[in-house]
Amino acid sequence: MAKIDLYDPKWVDMVFAGKNKEYGAYRLRKTVSQRNIKALAILLCAAFLGGGYLAYQIKKHNDELAAQAAYAAKMELAALEQAKKDQAERKKNQPKPEQKKIEPEKVVPETRATVKFTAPVIKDDKDVKEEMPPMVKMNKETKAVGVENKEGTEDRTEVAARTTVATPEQVVPKIEKPVVEAPKPEPKEEVENKIFTVAEQMPSFKGNVNAWLSSHLQYPAVAAENGIQGRVIVKFVVGRDGSVSQAQVLRGVDPSLDREALRVVNSMPKWNPGMNNGQAANVWFTLPITFKLQ
Repeated sequence: MAKIDLYDPKWVDMVFAGKNKEYGAYRLRKTVSQRNIKALAILLCAAFLGGGYLAYQIKKHNDELAAQAAYAAKMELAALEQAKKDQAERKKNQPKPEQKKIEPEKVVPETRATVKFTAPVIKDDKDVKEEMPPMVKMNKETKAVGVENKEGTEDRTEVAARTTVATPEQVVPKIEKPVVEAPKPEPKEEVENKIFTVAEQMPSFKGNVNAWLSSHLQYPAVAAENGIQGRVIVKFVVGRDGSVSQAQVLRGVDPSLDREALRVVNSMPKWNPGMNNGQAANVWFTLPITFKLQ
């Protein structure tokens, strides 16, 4: 038996031939095709508008996340640059030590009266021929101590020529002391525990950090099912031995992505530590981690 379309207008007219066509059933069957077409058109329009709006909101959200991440990275870079400028400015503004002016000694042409200095020598009493005057008598003398006895001025305020007055090397022989290098001070506990925001040489990863992150990141299933993606910025300390500690989320996206970012940072191998004054130092480091659905 052939399939009969009871909604065909021809069959509707045959069924209602000789009957009251003003009855509601006739009108409903007569206009069913038009109603179906209108309903389908309305459904397609609603689906198109709803899908377009949803796609627009997703794109807008992703653009906002990207802008926030770019702004955060820019602010971190600006902070590092400002810290370097402040450090250079402090070094520049440090006062230089004043050099003492040494006034040259005035030499008078007149010869200064001097008394020959006799260096003490240990001898037997029988071999002593010339006695050295006592210190009290020498202190009362107005003559200077020289390499020989010589007549001249006895004014102590005047400085005689160098050839007439004994030099300290002639009076007391200079004893050279061996130079002993002082041991370098060990770093204090305060320096070991201090965490620097900026170092002369910032920490660096041993290899390609982006490649390492790509091979160790595990995209959370909840975030993947809901289409959540973005960039998580993590801040952590690279220790003096290169170990990673005190990881914290500086700017998050979603709790599941934030937890995964902290997990992968805490599992990192040792870095090359930062350096300050030639010594390893604890330094804060900021690392952006991008989650993107393929």
